[in-house]
Amino acid sequence: MARGKEEKSAKGKTFPIMVVVFCLWYATSASYNVYNAKMRVYPYEYAVGTLQLVAGMVYALPLWALNIRNFPKLSWSEIIYNLWPVALLNTLGHITAVFAMFQKGGGSFTHVIKASEPVVSVILTLLFNGTLPKPFTGLSLLPIAYGVAYASTLGNLNIATMKRELQTPMAALAMASNICFAMRSLVRKNMDPKIKAKLDPANDHALTTLLSIAMMIPAVLIFEPIDALSTAFTAFSMEDRNRFLFDSFVCGMSFYLYNEFQNDVLSDLGPVPTAVGNTLKRVAIFVGLYLFTPGEVFPMPKVIGCGVAIAGCLAYAVCNAKKI
Repeated sequence: MARGKEEKSAKGKTFPIMVVVFCLWYATSASYNVYNAKMRVYPYEYAVGTLQLVAGMVYALPLWALNIRNFPKLSWSEIIYNLWPVALLNTLGHITAVFAMFQKGGGSFTHVIKASEPVVSVILTLLFNGTLPKPFTGLSLLPIAYGVAYASTLGNLNIATMKRELQTPMAALAMASNICFAMRSLVRKNMDPKIKAKLDPANDHALTTLLSIAMMIPAVLIFEPIDALSTAFTAFSMEDRNRFLFDSFVCGMSFYLYNEFQNDVLSDLGPVPTAVGNTLKRVAIFVGLYLFTPGEVFPMPKVIGCGVAIAGCLAYAVCNAKKI
């Protein structure tokens, strides 16, 4: 049989279907970041972060209820015991990213900082597993660090400017999100193999989101009084109220689905194609923010720095995948 567009992946997807999955992955990823910026009209980050997680359950729960997706063969005690560390880090990574992106211009700046995630992953892997990166993998971290610093300081790479720009609350929150998500990956990787065997990526993501909601609700009740949330919501006009609810739903659904599509790509493709796709995803996010988000500016030094960092991410992903 001729190989070509109808060639199937390891799990049976044809090339056109994989293209569709990639497009949906990029679209939902960019959509989440664009709509997350619209949430700034409601200045209660914990409530917004929780709404985003809950919206995803509107999609996930019916799949289980209608037996479209099989619930994993695990007891709730096994789920909670094994997934709560993953869910905790997922919750912290999510809410710190929401706080960072709520700042003016925070969408693009957050993703500039998040481009340094490979650097964080290497450092954490070294600290917790004692594993050093291979030579070329280690060298690929240099353009990432340089690009992030260049974009963050708009090309003013002096100590004073770097200290000012990289020690802002926005930068600290974005880096905290990086650390939490990198640690989440480490914890998930080291999970009991017997539990991992019973959890496909889609169910893992759904259960982690469900546990994260359970963790977020107390935070909302503690840090954001119900009266304040209600007053802010009723202060909207009816039109603004409906728009906010619609934007919240689209934002949350985009967040959930982009993770689901990403897991689908990770499970179907090899490490190098996935790494390339993951790098280009960040380009799609920047383009989406530039085109659809007021207040997001991209002066040339920022574009150059982002380009260098993204190229470094691509080099790291390929070198790491090839173990060189």
